[in-house]
Amino acid sequence: MFIGRHHELETLRQELTSSRASLVIVYGRRRVGKSTLIREAAKDQLHIFYQATRVTSSLNLEAFKAEIARTLGPDELLAGIGDWLSALHYVARAAERRRGLIVMLDEFPYLVDSDSALPSIVQKFWDSGAPGTGNLKLLLCGSLISQMEELLAERNPLYGRKTLTLQLAPLALRDAVQFVPRYRPDDKLVTYGIFGGVPFYLQLVDREASLRDNVTRLLLGQAGSLADEPVVLLQSELREIPRYASILAAIADGCTKYGEIVGRVRDIGGSKALGPYLEKLRRMRLIRSVRSMDAAPKERDRRYFIADPLMAFWHQFVWPNLSSIAQGFGADVWTHQITPRLDGFMGGMFEEMCREHALRYAQEHFAAPAQEVGQIWHADYDIDIAGRLLDGSMLYGECKWWRGLVGENVLDELIERATRTEYGRGNNRRQFVLYARKGFTAGLRRRAATQRGILLHTPQTMLRAIGPRAGSRKRAARVRR
Repeated sequence: MFIGRHHELETLRQELTSSRASLVIVYGRRRVGKSTLIREAAKDQLHIFYQATRVTSSLNLEAFKAEIARTLGPDELLAGIGDWLSALHYVARAAERRRGLIVMLDEFPYLVDSDSALPSIVQKFWDSGAPGTGNLKLLLCGSLISQMEELLAERNPLYGRKTLTLQLAPLALRDAVQFVPRYRPDDKLVTYGIFGGVPFYLQLVDREASLRDNVTRLLLGQAGSLADEPVVLLQSELREIPRYASILAAIADGCTKYGEIVGRVRDIGGSKALGPYLEKLRRMRLIRSVRSMDAAPKERDRRYFIADPLMAFWHQFVWPNLSSIAQGFGADVWTHQITPRLDGFMGGMFEEMCREHALRYAQEHFAAPAQEVGQIWHADYDIDIAGRLLDGSMLYGECKWWRGLVGENVLDELIERATRTEYGRGNNRRQFVLYARKGFTAGLRRRAATQRGILLHTPQTMLRAIGPRAGSRKRAARVRR
């Protein structure tokens, strides 16, 4: 079952059906669904799919030729080919007979590892004009983000030749929760807070089992499919694994400022040495670097957070309890370590979900889509959501993963804080949005129903799509129940 990716799928299909040759670069972190996407996009067209492995170049070439023969039929000429350039020209000639033939080289960085000249070979092939004769579609796909981004760099042989680049991100909230359709809305959000939007992780979740049972089976047992996933993820692309692991552990433990991370990871080599490590983790989408929305343009105050929910959950609950898990006490870890602290963990996760929701779906409730959404921290106050809509109006929000109802005092405090921040100062066109796990008091609901620019969201309404551009002023004043 293919879930989500509607925009990416449509974009890729348009490219694959265009009346020209295509050189497409698709990349993203491991497990994010790249191979599934490109195969789904090409399923109704003649295509050759080859997934490279970490073997010698000659073995990969022979396996690629076998895939060509399986798709196009055996050929003595193909059997005699002994280099990559000849193999590419062979599929280009095949495209002359079967126009628009698609050739997908998945895990392309593995091929480059075994033959560093391959990007230059692809450049020579592309510049020869051979792909254009039959509108050949060549897709290069990979999980090693640094190497795939290197293909797009100005100094690389393939620079300026790609016709489409897709960087695949994890699934958005509304798409991800389709993997657990029978869960209650708040349990769907907790599932997303633990497994994130990585399709591979979500496919392992048994939709008929409870969240507790899924977490225990996948993460809290020695044989759990995801028990060592964070370690495997680092090993797939990084060399100095202990240093990267130490940085992630420090951030997960609450060291969000640059100086705090340097102080925790002392063997990194000083403040200047930390930057490249953080940048690498950011490009892998394992951490995110955030500036307060009211910060001055040259202000250097940044904070760092774990961007991958599974990585954050693993550091919070799995890693500290590895000894108990190794002894078979995974269920007890859930009961005594996770259950009492899960709401605290979800508080921060819920805030990020709400920011994502505001960024993606503001147009469903207000007069325009969001232009930017972030957060504000100050010496004596924070604002969970701060953003600007495309019509110029400001958006401020608060997120509460509480077991009780949220009342008018929370809204009043948000309005007061919005008057204190420099972000949006002088702009009287202000919208306010509150997100609450369990809902809102009757008084707050009445106020939102009668006062313009106030929107209330629960997990149920966050997950419910409504028609585009439904957000007039009247709509913005309605309470979402």
